[in-house]
Amino acid sequence: MSRERLQRLWQLIGQELEGYRRLHRLLLQQGRLLLGQDHQGLLAHNPRQLQLAARLGELGEQREALAQALSGSRGADAIERLCRQLPDKPARELGRQWRELLATARHCKQLNDGNGRLLASQKEWLERHLNLNAPTYAPD
Repeated sequence: MSRERLQRLWQLIGQELEGYRRLHRLLLQQGRLLLGQDHQGLLAHNPRQLQLAARLGELGEQREALAQALSGSRGADAIERLCRQLPDKPARELGRQWRELLATARHCKQLNDGNGRLLASQKEWLERHLNLNAPTYAPD
């Protein structure tokens, strides 16, 4: 197992974890903007959030490929299998960092889902109050 590749994996997981922490803050901010119906704020905010999400996707792909190359396994099992191949101390640290990344990503997903539900309810309210779903007049 290449020490440089293992260090790169640690670096990728650290970058990904920091990115998900930033995404967490952005999702909280997005929720506040949605609650305040700050459309201009959302127009300024959403591109930054989308850019970070794209970067997190790239980091995740790099991490998955490197973990697969190091462990011979795919998906979440790759990191767990790699931990079993490492000495005790680095295995514990990698496992701890991996679990923290997974928990942070799960929390971001929950926030994103909540923001999506809030947006959907606001859209539904607007449609109902502006009668956007009413049939329009069309002469015969």
